[in-house]
Formats: sequence, structure tokens, C-alpha cells
Amino acid sequence: MTTTSSRTQGALLSGVTLIASGVLAPLIMAFHPTAQGADVAARLTSLTEISSLSRHVHLAMIVCIVALWLSLAHLARRWPGNGWVWAAVRLYALGAVAMLGAALISGFLISDYLQRVLPLIPRAEDALPSVLLAFSANQVLAGFGTLGMLGGIVLWSAAMLRQSGRLAIACSAYGMIAGLMCLIGYITGLISLHAPGMTFVVVAQSLWYCLLGLWVVRASQNVTTTTSHDGDRRA
Repeated sequence: MTTTSSRTQGALLSGVTLIASGVLAPLIMAFHPTAQGADVAARLTSLTEISSLSRHVHLAMIVCIVALWLSLAHLARRWPGNGWVWAAVRLYALGAVAMLGAALISGFLISDYLQRVLPLIPRAEDALPSVLLAFSANQVLAGFGTLGMLGGIVLWSAAMLRQSGRLAIACSAYGMIAGLMCLIGYITGLISLHAPGMTFVVVAQSLWYCLLGLWVVRASQNVTTTTSHDGDRRA
């Protein structure tokens, strides 16, 4: 296998992974559970009841985040010397790490804490301060993660302006417009990062992943076809 074909297959795999993760992420968020209850005690109890589903949802999102992160890091090698992509992939990495922390807190730490502490305290409300602290940490990490990931998408989209083709232009234009709108929405408070707001952000990001993935797949196929034709001519 030649170096060119190996790189092409690696890029193709990254493109397919971006598309698959972009499709799956909104579907996973559709199953994101929310605690229900008329008072604090009922909601805390509800958090323990939905803990199993919450773990599965957040674990699936963690897998998607890691897959997207690795795919973008691999694709960044296709743009050596491009400062926009260099900055984008590192900014995205910072955001992804923060988002992983938010998912671990929401999906695992809070439910595990409540399952351990509720049988040991006289009133469920006594666990509220610690749970609020955990939720605050979740929101801070999710906010930082959103800023980092969206910032990376905007910078990467700016780098895509140099690429030719309608798909590249669509990916670039959408990434910059949607990314900036989501950033402005979060910074101004129009978008919160509770389940509905986070779902909106995830859907907006996922469409960009799909566009970029489609462009990478098409570009990889074009390289493969060109390489094959060159090989036939030499033969």
C-alpha cells in the first residue's frame, strides 16, 4: 500500500466518522432524560431513577465527542502550515476536554453521589447543596466546552474558504454563520445549556460535521480515482 493510498483511506475513515457522529449525536440527545417532580425531594429522587438512562446517554455522547475529536485531529494533518486549522483543532480540543468533564459530571458523578448519599441522610433536601455545586460545575464546563468547540468550528470554516467546490463553500459558510450565531446566543444568554439548549447546539454542530465529512469523503474519492488513473497510464 502506497503512502498516498494510506493517507487517503485514513482521511476517508475520518470523513465517514464525522458523518456518522454528526447523525448520531442529535439522536442521542433526543433520549436525554430530565428529572421530574413537584418539589426538591422528588426531583432528587427522580435523578436516581433516571440514572441508568442518563449514564447510557452521556456515555454515548462521550464516544461521539472522542470520535469527532480524533477525526478532526487526523484531518488537520491534511493542512500542514495552515494557521487557521492549527488553531482550530487545538481550540476544539480544549472544548472537547471540557465537554467530556461536563458529561462525566451529569451522567455519572451526580447519580452516583445521590445513590450513595440518599440512604445515609434523614432528608433528601440535605443533598441539594452538593448537587447544585455539581450542576454548576457541569454548566461551567459545558459553557467552556461550547465556546471552545464552536470557536474551533468557526476557525476551521474560515480555513475552508480557500478550498474550491460548492460543498466546501457550503461547509465554510454554514460553519461560520451557525458557529457565530450559537456563540453570540450563548454569550448573550439566549441559549442556555440545559437539555433543550444543548440539543440545539448539538444539532447546529452536527450539520457542520456532516458537511465537512461529505467534503472529505468526496475529496478522498477524487484522489483515489486520480491515483488509479495515473497508475493505469504508467502501466
